Amino acid sequence: MTKKRGGQPNNKNAHKHGFYSKHFSKFESKALSELPLTDVAGEIGLVRVNIERFMEAYTKSLEDLNYESRLAGLRAITMAAGRIASLERIQAYANKNAKEANKFNEEIRKIEDAFAEEAEQVQK
Repeated sequence: MTKKRGGQPNNKNAHKHGFYSKHFSKFESKALSELPLTDVAGEIGLVRVNIERFMEAYTKSLEDLNYESRLAGLRAITMAAGRIASLERIQAYANKNAKEANKFNEEIRKIEDAFAEEAEQVQK
């Protein structure tokens, strides 16, 4: 089986070795390592809050900004909005896969139950 490009499923290298990892306390690192990698709702919320904060500061200082600074601000907002869209796609894909995994696990439980019942019948 060949690996796909990029981080592999359940890879937590970004938490342990990422650029920002040195800024986490031990408690934060432990909490991050326990989060499911399939849930990015917190990250989506964080990006939205940052966009809102940036927009407040940006609109207050808009008159003082030169053309290049205004373009840089618009570029930052556009990139953040694109990041939200990417995270939402990731969340939708993860939710779809989680539902499929839950169905699969339920079928396995049914098979295990059937084997257990059959084993009881044989023992009687």
